[in-house]
Amino acid sequence: MSGPAVAAGAAVPALGRVWLNELMARCEREGLALPGGPQLHQKLSRPEVPPAARGRLAQVMHNEWVKGRQDVPPWQLQATVEAIEAWWHTLPEGTEPLGAGMVPAWIRVQGTLGHVQPLAEAALRWQAQLGQPEHEAVALALLRQLRRLKGEAAIEPTLALIDALGERWQPEADWTAELTGSLAMVARAAEQLPPLQRVAAWVERLAPHTARAGVEAWRTPLVSAAVRCAHLPALRQLAEAMLAFDDPAANDGFALASAIATLADLAPGPEVDQLAERAAQAWPRQPSIQRELARRRRAAGTLVQDLAPPLLALEPTHPATPSAWHLLAEYAFHDGDTALAEQVYQKLADIGAIDEQAQMRQAHLRLQHERVAALAQPGAARLHEAAGPTRFDTEALGPLAPALAALARLVAQPPRHDSPHTPADITRAGAEALAEFEAACREDLAAGEGPTTAQALAAATHLWVQANCGALDLAHWDQVFPFEVGPAFGVLDGQRARAQCVAVLAHLVSLVTHVMHQDRPLRGAPNEGSAAALIGLLQLQLDARLAMRQPHEAQADLADARARLGAVGAGAVEPMQERALLAAGQATTVQADIARLHPTEAAAARALEVWPLREWDDWLRAEGVSDHALVSDPPCPGQFEVVDVAGRLRVEQHAAVATTLSLARVTDLRVRAIHLLIAAQGGVLKPHPWHLQMADFPYPHPSVVARGAGGTVLRRAARWQRVDEPLVVLANMDAPFHRNYYHWMVLTLARIHGLMVRGILKTRRLLLPRELTGWMRSSLADIGLDESRIRWYEVADDLRLSDALVASPAEFASPTLVEGLRRCLWQAAGLDPDTPPPLTRCVYLARRGETRRPMAEAEEMIALAESLGFEIVAPETLSLLDQVRLFATARAIAGPPGAAFTNLMWTQPGCRVLTVYKQDIYSPTFLDLSFLRGQTHRWLQGRSLAGFEGVSIVTSPFSVDLALARQALQWAAGDA
Repeated sequence: MSGPAVAAGAAVPALGRVWLNELMARCEREGLALPGGPQLHQKLSRPEVPPAARGRLAQVMHNEWVKGRQDVPPWQLQATVEAIEAWWHTLPEGTEPLGAGMVPAWIRVQGTLGHVQPLAEAALRWQAQLGQPEHEAVALALLRQLRRLKGEAAIEPTLALIDALGERWQPEADWTAELTGSLAMVARAAEQLPPLQRVAAWVERLAPHTARAGVEAWRTPLVSAAVRCAHLPALRQLAEAMLAFDDPAANDGFALASAIATLADLAPGPEVDQLAERAAQAWPRQPSIQRELARRRRAAGTLVQDLAPPLLALEPTHPATPSAWHLLAEYAFHDGDTALAEQVYQKLADIGAIDEQAQMRQAHLRLQHERVAALAQPGAARLHEAAGPTRFDTEALGPLAPALAALARLVAQPPRHDSPHTPADITRAGAEALAEFEAACREDLAAGEGPTTAQALAAATHLWVQANCGALDLAHWDQVFPFEVGPAFGVLDGQRARAQCVAVLAHLVSLVTHVMHQDRPLRGAPNEGSAAALIGLLQLQLDARLAMRQPHEAQADLADARARLGAVGAGAVEPMQERALLAAGQATTVQADIARLHPTEAAAARALEVWPLREWDDWLRAEGVSDHALVSDPPCPGQFEVVDVAGRLRVEQHAAVATTLSLARVTDLRVRAIHLLIAAQGGVLKPHPWHLQMADFPYPHPSVVARGAGGTVLRRAARWQRVDEPLVVLANMDAPFHRNYYHWMVLTLARIHGLMVRGILKTRRLLLPRELTGWMRSSLADIGLDESRIRWYEVADDLRLSDALVASPAEFASPTLVEGLRRCLWQAAGLDPDTPPPLTRCVYLARRGETRRPMAEAEEMIALAESLGFEIVAPETLSLLDQVRLFATARAIAGPPGAAFTNLMWTQPGCRVLTVYKQDIYSPTFLDLSFLRGQTHRWLQGRSLAGFEGVSIVTSPFSVDLALARQALQWAAGDA
């Protein structure tokens, strides 16, 4: 009586005395009477059991033992199944059990027993008949049991039943909820792509009908299926449907949050932002919705303090709350709001949701409050001689850690200038490590093994993070400066870092290719495998390809992925394809493919336009115009001093780069989103690589649909404001996006003043954005630029200028322009440039509250400087003219580097400048100002702190030797 269940239609042994005797013995042991009574028992005892008697036994066993009862013993359930199947076995030839009876009972009992296989076989055997109206109840019963039992064995039969029912499906069908629930089950359980592709086809079919009233019961499971398929067009339709009602269904909140979170992760944009805004009003306590709304508002410039209240008010027990709090903590950390960051990290710790990255940042923040002596305590960060290598976390890499061991060894060597391994050596070692990794992947593939999708995504994410943090963060270092950045600027070498970084990225690309080519690329579904994770892997692969400058290879990757995915990931892969095309500069191809790449855009071919991105010289050449120089400065050579961590002094040579300021007349210039200058033939003016390191270009704006290294897709302007007035326009007008003192003073205000003194603004007004900050506007008044000489515009304005003089972009300090601005502001501050004041003051630039580049001994350094006669100054608390007056009299300036060193512009020749920063790297940004102004510049090197390898090497904390610091401060003050 305990044997396996027999599938419908299979051969069943004759139900005779042996079976009946076993059943009667079991009933006697259990104190039960055999169902059916003596008369039925007598018939069953005959040598040839009548078929009707078998049917009667099955019926009474079901009625007396199973029907309407809970907790039926498994032996009774199994006996009932065997009795039903034995009866079916005796049916006349050609008679299917489906028309004979007791099929619903058999389905329920098999489901209760957990026997998915016989149910699966029945669904496939009866598929053709189950599509008929008279068998609808049986089909739905099978669907329910397969959905409840789930698992891989239930996938194909469930899809067969759905296909059978689907031939008759109409939006008003009362069994749509059954169908969508089963689709959601298949989408969760599928580890292969074909079943998910079939679900995606159904999602496309059903989604347009979800805006009607009365569909709440099946809208939520359909959202689940669409999320599992990462079908973005359907998710947009579903989100719009859920937001269409004034009184939204309470159950829609979680589903809508899931839809918006998936859209925001895989295809962020203005449409998703608008959905998040509307959803937050309907469900203000939904963490996922509030998180997406915070991301949108952050991108629009909202302060972290204004983002905090709704996020802090979220329910701690909600599973999505930790993600929202991590986002808030990250914003607070980067904005320097130490108190808020610590508050949020503590809330995460209270609910046990603080990860390693958050713990590292907590330690980062504690440096603001602890003395250097605390570093010697157990568990505290330790000092070390040089920046640590990137750290491969075996837990994050999971089962891939052994295959990545060779790469881990390669990256464990700090990419120092004095390393015995040249960049070429590192490149060769990276190729060898990649070959080992790919061999291990092929073995996994051959054995039908491999990481789950979630494990692969975690490993790929870890590789991406490692390629962009610690020493490897310097991979871009040699690509943004127009000169060699050698050992003079730190112990770490950008070329070696680049070679290591490329090795890591190549492994990431290979990992994703391996996952995509598995038979079960969704291995580990539902919790460890999903289409969204697969799309996330493709996004990382694209990022890696583009970081290695391989846009054409990226296109090939995506074409292969698209062929494998089919409808899975619809709407997610297209933006990636577009990005790869734009990165390759194939704007014409993008324009031709625009409707395909943006299928959700209304009248896509008319609504969008594609522009190439070109730097200044190429932009002018393409537009067919030439510029004429107003200022042309040759390189400015100089030298600076370095005191290393051992106290050794050396002198290094450097030359500030040649700079120019020129004007070009463009007769049809479009200005959009403040910063975009678009010429009919030249396209969009693109900043220099030095400028591009600050953020992706174009900067986020509702008009920017897509961007790549070689082009951008914009929404067409609804209405152009025609401007016939002759104007002057500044290239790279990004001040509202990068509100940095150095960039404004050196690269923007100096240009504006240079145009003024050359009479350019006497006959033309200057086009400037109203979104300039108050201190920027004040500085315009300080240089004497009257409001009447400014033509203001706003971020929402789309201007078309018939006559524009475009001032060339500035990336580095111009001696001529800096000197002109200095003289102007000295005069505005009441100083005579020709009779300078005596150098009497020693200024220490304090960076209290700094969270991005903290010095462990910040307070000790301030106290030491003060004891040596330095004034402790926070320049940001002073007006511009007060800063000019202060620095004009400085004989010494010291402190950790930052935008405050821009004030070197106002300082006189002979001033001694001391920057205190880690030995790893030092940007030449402020050296050029010292060279231009005839100052002596010394760099006191400190050591990075161990334990912060996951932070950018530029922003990680460091420590300085206080004894060396005393000597250096005494030198700056002229006392040593």
